[in-house]
Amino acid sequence: MSDALSVLPGDVESLRELVFAQRARLDEQDRLLEERKRIISSIQNELIWEREKYLALSARYFGSSSEKNIFIPGQGVLEFNEAEAFAMPEGAPVTLIEIAAHERKKRGRKQRSAEIETIEIVHDLPEAGRQCPCCGAQRPAMGEERSVEYDLIPAHVVRKVHLRKKYGSCLCDAFAGSGVPAVVIAPAVAKIVPKSEFTNRTIAFFLVGKYEDAIPFYRMVKVLARSGLDVSRATLCNLAIGAGKAIGGLVEAMWRDVRGSPVILMDETTVQVLREPGRSPESRSYMWLTMGYRDRRPIILFHYHPTRGKIVPETTLAGFSGYLQTDGYEGYASTGGRAGIVHVGCFAHMRRAFHEARKVSGPGGLADEMLALIAKVYSVERRLRDRHDKGEFDTDAFLRKRETELESAFTDIRLWLGRNSLSVAPRTKLGEAISYAQGQLEKAVRFVKHELLTPDTNRAENAIRPFVVGRKNWMFSNTPCGAHASAGLYSLIATAKANGHDPFKYLSHLFDTLPRAATPEEMIMLLPYQLDPKSY
Repeated sequence: MSDALSVLPGDVESLRELVFAQRARLDEQDRLLEERKRIISSIQNELIWEREKYLALSARYFGSSSEKNIFIPGQGVLEFNEAEAFAMPEGAPVTLIEIAAHERKKRGRKQRSAEIETIEIVHDLPEAGRQCPCCGAQRPAMGEERSVEYDLIPAHVVRKVHLRKKYGSCLCDAFAGSGVPAVVIAPAVAKIVPKSEFTNRTIAFFLVGKYEDAIPFYRMVKVLARSGLDVSRATLCNLAIGAGKAIGGLVEAMWRDVRGSPVILMDETTVQVLREPGRSPESRSYMWLTMGYRDRRPIILFHYHPTRGKIVPETTLAGFSGYLQTDGYEGYASTGGRAGIVHVGCFAHMRRAFHEARKVSGPGGLADEMLALIAKVYSVERRLRDRHDKGEFDTDAFLRKRETELESAFTDIRLWLGRNSLSVAPRTKLGEAISYAQGQLEKAVRFVKHELLTPDTNRAENAIRPFVVGRKNWMFSNTPCGAHASAGLYSLIATAKANGHDPFKYLSHLFDTLPRAATPEEMIMLLPYQLDPKSY
């Protein structure tokens, strides 16, 4: 110690310079240490990010794609929408209630429709088998055993020849100056596609096969050939385009009704069109979905557009005022911010982001906490809507109760997001989910303002799913004209299903009736949400 002091300068000014130099060196070391900590933290975050990307890709290609079930430690397997388990806080008193008697489903084979044609075939013993081997008398009958089997008769083609009788001029003296047509002929069969060689019911069968059952036309050609009907793929495409043009008036009427709906849901998905002027065959186009209501009955409309730009919802919803519910895609922002429109978000997309975060972080983490909070929202929604549907209270009471009971759940979600946004790395899956939820929450909570709104856009996603399934089979449309025709047919079939119609029966009835509709009023009454499924 004395040796160290001996080397120190004796004057104060030199000592001050020495202290300042030492402080500068320590500050530099602190700066370098902080820089190293920052680099280490950045590397750690990068490793977490890369690990999450790897786990997300593994889950995408090798894991389950369903969001239906999640596992919460200590609670077993829960359905995503079965939120009641989350709604009860820990330590809450348990109340015992008496459960009323109920009926259970009978196990066994599913009961078939009573409309199926029934043929009874009697199997009996020969005369000798019914005689007593001892005395030869007829043995007494004691009932029968019954068994049922179903025989599917393969499709077969019937060639129908229509003979239209013609009648000429009468030979009486008064006929020549009467102005009556010289030749009269029985009226032709009303056809949805004029001059087509197929019946309206057969055309309905073709179209339901593609647009409802997702059977592409090239496969349908092979199936029809086995039934003895040689038809080309081009013929089926032309029938679809012809039918699409014939229902154009109905689709326009549906658009008018949708724009008058108090609530509209929108979604979009990709489609490829090979021969579009000015665009390469590899270009990505879009099929948009718009869903609304008339008198609480759903209307579902598909429409094709080559872009995903904001111009599509802006033009589609021109003149609309009411609630617009969408996912978080920014293309809806300008339309959602327009005067007269209330933009509503989607809890399902928020939930999906946290579900993806849970896939990489594992159960028991922060993602489960938010999933539980969102589940409370669904629990309240389901319980109150079930009671409202049963007539326990009217619409105004439903809206008041829903908004009041969900207020605390929304507050809990806001507090959770604010608290964890400060501690979770933003580039992680959980950080991205938190950021997305913070941007969407205030729009998502607006669903409580209208009876037709629910916490999510799942109704729109379910409506667009048949198109997505079909797209996996037929991959692309050949021309924009075909894409527009497909959009109209998808619209009619989806709306028919949503209003309780069997698609094949509805199209068969429509194709027989629409060509004979003499006035716009008669045509309007054929819309799926105007026509009673039991009326034909």
